[in-house]
Amino acid sequence: MKILVSTLFIFLFYSCNGQTVYEINKAELENCHTCKPKEKNANPNPEWIETDLTRFREMVNPIADLKPSVIDFLTIYPSLLSGKGNASSKTIELLDELKLISHDFYGGYTSFNLKILTYNDLIIYSRLDTEVEENVFENIYLKEISIPLTCSGANMEYYKLYNQNLSEYQKKYPNFTLEIDTDEYNTDALNAYYNLNQVEWNMDTYHVDDDFVHFANTFFKTLLENKEYDIIKKLIFGINPVSRIYAYSALERAEKDGYKINIETKKQMEIVKKSGLKFKSGILSCWIGKFDYDYYDFSIETKEN
Repeated sequence: MKILVSTLFIFLFYSCNGQTVYEINKAELENCHTCKPKEKNANPNPEWIETDLTRFREMVNPIADLKPSVIDFLTIYPSLLSGKGNASSKTIELLDELKLISHDFYGGYTSFNLKILTYNDLIIYSRLDTEVEENVFENIYLKEISIPLTCSGANMEYYKLYNQNLSEYQKKYPNFTLEIDTDEYNTDALNAYYNLNQVEWNMDTYHVDDDFVHFANTFFKTLLENKEYDIIKKLIFGINPVSRIYAYSALERAEKDGYKINIETKKQMEIVKKSGLKFKSGILSCWIGKFDYDYYDFSIETKEN
């Protein structure tokens, strides 16, 4: 039994080029200006440290070995659906049978967020964000982490796409994509696709935060100017309901400029139109204690143009 555990330990902690996962994560953190901890904690609370270490051992490291199903994830994240205990959860109903489950759980110094995109019980992708809190993360926690992390804003994350489940979903929705060939498109088109084809900014099906509106306007303007119609067509079948509304409007404008839209895309445009071309944008206001948002009605805009 000890031999098996040791073999597993070696397998987890060493990559194919001989670097340990710790060395890879350490280098990633060193080269990340946004998530590298800037605050120092000379006397960290031992109980808080131990609570965090328990979370890393029991709820972070095991994610790599979980089967991509909600049932299997519940074995490690029992409050994934309920949000009970020292945790919270929210499920956003997307379109075409997709759901995004966002699950927060907490340690001592560190908080964690797990997002999974689901189709029935199948998980299409998982994204686990770890807060990088003070220098205790770099000095203590990083040595206990056995999965490769990447820098993501102020956090470090583990992301995994489950291609088998994605393929299963695409049998029913063949135009749905989460990734595209980076060799086929320029940098502007790739930035637009990957920023607009996600739901990290969604607070509900048709409710996004303020940042989304700003970059959506910019990205779609660039896509139209560069005639990147293939990207726009992908987005009207994409994961984000609000991006579909923008794509509908963009395709209408492209058609008026002479672009020929195929029958399949036309049908999808009608589906988007019937669902309503309206969404909200804004965040929870601490001052007034309620959602303060702007309201967008693209049905008015498309009639005017």
